[in-house]
Amino acid sequence: MNQELIYKKNIKKLMSLTNFEYDKLKSRPPGFHLNRVNFMMKKFNYPNKKNNFIHVAGSKGKGSTSNLISYALSDRKVGLFTSPHMHKLTERIKINNKPISYTLFNFYFSKVWKIVPVMYKEINQMPTFFEFITLLALVIFKEENVEISIIEVGLGGRLDSTNVIESDISVITGISRDHTKILGNTLIKISNEKAGIIKLNTPVILSHQIKRVTENIQSIAKSKKAKIYNSSDIKIKSKIVNTKKSFIQKVVLNDKYKFNLSLIGDHQLENLRTAIKAIEIYYKLKNEKINWVSIIKNISKIKMIGRCEVIKVENNYWIADGAQNNKSSKALIRTIKKLNFDMDKILWIYGSSDGHSSKETLRSLEKLNPKIILTKSRLPKAKSPINITKELKYLNLDIIELTDNSTDAFAKAKEIANTGDCIVAFGSLYIAAEFVELIRNIKPEYYIYE
Repeated sequence: MNQELIYKKNIKKLMSLTNFEYDKLKSRPPGFHLNRVNFMMKKFNYPNKKNNFIHVAGSKGKGSTSNLISYALSDRKVGLFTSPHMHKLTERIKINNKPISYTLFNFYFSKVWKIVPVMYKEINQMPTFFEFITLLALVIFKEENVEISIIEVGLGGRLDSTNVIESDISVITGISRDHTKILGNTLIKISNEKAGIIKLNTPVILSHQIKRVTENIQSIAKSKKAKIYNSSDIKIKSKIVNTKKSFIQKVVLNDKYKFNLSLIGDHQLENLRTAIKAIEIYYKLKNEKINWVSIIKNISKIKMIGRCEVIKVENNYWIADGAQNNKSSKALIRTIKKLNFDMDKILWIYGSSDGHSSKETLRSLEKLNPKIILTKSRLPKAKSPINITKELKYLNLDIIELTDNSTDAFAKAKEIANTGDCIVAFGSLYIAAEFVELIRNIKPEYYIYE
């Protein structure tokens, strides 16, 4: 049978599982704990152990940091597990920074899916979508003999399905308020969850944090005899350059190594510092000499979708970004200003998902007198534009249109945008992905949410 058809059948099976990402809860919500995951790992001879792992948690920047580390290490066979995917589910599991093929996915899916009836028979439970995909990734990395696996946390850290790995290094990127219903409503509670990935006697790479978060993580690391290394140790200079087709950052590392970076913005420089520090400590643990020329050459190849991605279409620039909280929307605004766009000629398109505060995300736009189109992604947990307006009732924002989907918002933006205007689509990675699909005419995967 055609591998793509088999893949589609397998995806349908996968989407039948409880999926917290898409807010598709079953009649028996499985809850957050690691018992099921540990059960699954045992059945597959512990693919979470005795391999080289770098574990990455954080509120923002963990995806970019994971990718930066993976690209930096691409002189060896590297596995990368991230979420969510942008266009196709296979993007979540990469080897040598390329999504696995349908053939590879199908081969291992047929092996790993056997855990579903076994688990139901033995403990009367079913794995969640994310638990299953985590197991699938770890099995693939083990069986395909990757030398090092970069594993991004799905949500939080302490009780995340990925937190069964025996990591060599723990990385914690910037922490801010997000998913407060699950992780807690204070930065200390949230940082407790993120720092839950720290292992005994295992080095920790820490991005810049506010003081009380740093002190809390330092206390947790000390209790586990885990030494902290700070991203601020890495010296980086940069300048954003317009290449006419897009924008890049010209970067100088440690006053010596020069390279171009396609990820733009000061927040991406912080992610780069964090990734570089993780590489530094990884080589130190392996007692290997670092070839910085090779590493920066590899990093300069990185491409990511929907991370302040700038696309020129005829007489307009489009920007697709996953900014979904107050801190990330401020970073987005700072980056747009650095790109020298006229802030009076920006048309904003915003959509969000349950679990994120639209009020806090859009508060940072209030002083810009923005024109905003509200929309929603095709995910079941996407907020309706009407509900978003209810959240925004005390903000001084000009909401010029409510649309039911990204396609309508895209059409409306093209209709009303003037020559030279910049259109910014943001609010979640799902929104960013859908607008990139529309702009670049990419055929997306559609799922049946049972």
